[in-house]
Amino acid sequence: MENDKEINFPTPVVAWTTLAILFLAYISSFVDRMIISLLVEPIKADFQISDTQISLLLGLSFAIFYCLAALPIGRLVDIWSRKKIVTVGITLWSFMTALCGLAQNYTQLFLARIGVGVGEASLAPAAYSMLADSFPPKKLGLAMGVFTMGTAVGAGLALIIGGAIISFVTGENGENVSLFGINFLSGWQWVFVLVGLPGLFIALLTSLIREPDRIVVEEKKKLYGDISIPISEVKKFFKINADFYIPHHFAVGCSNLALVGINSWVSVYFMRIHGWTISEAGFNIGIALILGGVLGLIIGGWLSDKISVYIAGGKAYFCLVCAVLAIPFAIFFATEDNAFNALVFFALSYSFMVAPIAPAAAMLQEITPNRMRGMLSAFYLLIVSLIGLALGPLIVAFLNDTYFGGGVGIQKALLISIPAFNLLAATFYFVLIKPYSARCS
Repeated sequence: MENDKEINFPTPVVAWTTLAILFLAYISSFVDRMIISLLVEPIKADFQISDTQISLLLGLSFAIFYCLAALPIGRLVDIWSRKKIVTVGITLWSFMTALCGLAQNYTQLFLARIGVGVGEASLAPAAYSMLADSFPPKKLGLAMGVFTMGTAVGAGLALIIGGAIISFVTGENGENVSLFGINFLSGWQWVFVLVGLPGLFIALLTSLIREPDRIVVEEKKKLYGDISIPISEVKKFFKINADFYIPHHFAVGCSNLALVGINSWVSVYFMRIHGWTISEAGFNIGIALILGGVLGLIIGGWLSDKISVYIAGGKAYFCLVCAVLAIPFAIFFATEDNAFNALVFFALSYSFMVAPIAPAAAMLQEITPNRMRGMLSAFYLLIVSLIGLALGPLIVAFLNDTYFGGGVGIQKALLISIPAFNLLAATFYFVLIKPYSARCS
């Protein structure tokens, strides 16, 4: 049976080309999503807003429609061309990111961020489905690791590129400048415009992807066939397997809570606590994100595949260990006085926090029948995003503004929240081990 399934997959060249283009798309999405975290201070200065209000731009504005759009898009993934869905999504989020740079007040920026979220909701459900039809299960963890590495590379490049742009157009003084004959945009606005527009080229690349055939494993084909499945059957399948899906979704949601929480405020942390400029924070943190992400996602995806060969439920065990190991490094990061050492601890904590994302995505695809993957992947992203994207930046900012006086209180807010988020994730991964292992046996 294993050989029969292997035959149905595309050639390695086609599979890896598809993965490479989707990887570029994921980088673009995270550049556009995370660039605002570097621009917190100049946006606060221009619009005269608090950390809590900024947190709504970082998370809630993006997450609301990212979540609402995910379910109908997920359904569309199961019945329509997945590459067309991704192409339209990239075009939309790139345009809306550029539009963020034209915002003249808080409300306009909030609405533009909503548009970015709607566009980005298209990528993950479609990409998960295409990758699961491009790589056999024993290679899917590595493939997911490469794909999700786009989150780390994209977040890192967002800070590096953003820091370089704002330094170039303002010289760190934050004044309006004339660029391309336009003199009414400030430095942070130019960052949005210049990182958003190149995404249109990536949209063109995605339109060239060869749509993979939908691989239907024979035993599941007997139950569901290879045609569109009624939503009622999708709900029924979820309920029957709720002992897997519920702890899985909440575990990844809490991992995402930690990731988004720390990523949203790490630049601000180094600027306020260690006195870095925007360009210094962008370059140094960007490098740390890329290196930590490569270590966690690529090695993590590969290692989780290897462990799964010898241990039933190996991916769940791997995720549990990573969530536990992230806790001490998050504490070291927030208590270290030396800026360079703090940066190293941040990279290590980030590496362990991001490592479960790829095997968790692989677990979801392994358990879910082909024609349900788009819908159930979208529901998974809905839960993960509501927990992580909406609450991660907000909880950290709320703790800071409410209990620690704002400003440098960000240090205490991160010290309390990030280890706690990882502890919650570890608890849910522990609960996940039994139901996932039973389905792997």
